[in-house]
Amino acid sequence: MQNIEQKIKGAKNKEYTMINTEKIVERREHKRFPVREGVYALIKDNSSKLGQIKNVSRGGLAFSYIVNEEQMHESFKVDIFISGQGFCLKNIPSKKISDFHIDNKFPFSTFAVRQVGIQFNELNHSQLSRLDNFIRDHTTGEQN
Repeated sequence: MQNIEQKIKGAKNKEYTMINTEKIVERREHKRFPVREGVYALIKDNSSKLGQIKNVSRGGLAFSYIVNEEQMHESFKVDIFISGQGFCLKNIPSKKISDFHIDNKFPFSTFAVRQVGIQFNELNHSQLSRLDNFIRDHTTGEQN
């Protein structure tokens, strides 16, 4: 939260301090849904990042991946697939929104893990329909 202090001179030359509190506004247009285990994303560019999806919405997704030396481009295509079930939603045009370090679940591991947030660009009708079905069938409810 951001506090903005303003001094206001009131009646009888007394000084009052007023604090204006602005709320952080959620910028996401779409609700996020946690994804079940075994659902992965593959970024298809020179970096070829593969990782488990954390959450998904009609507007994008977040997934974690093991860091390597290859840098991720700002724009790329991503595939969503489910291990062992034959589901694959391919070539979703996307762009990177965030990319940050997260703690590794395995404390003695030497691998660095990051989480990337991506925004989907224009999806065609078929991709959007398959994404809606994926959200309906493979998520675990709405995320706060």
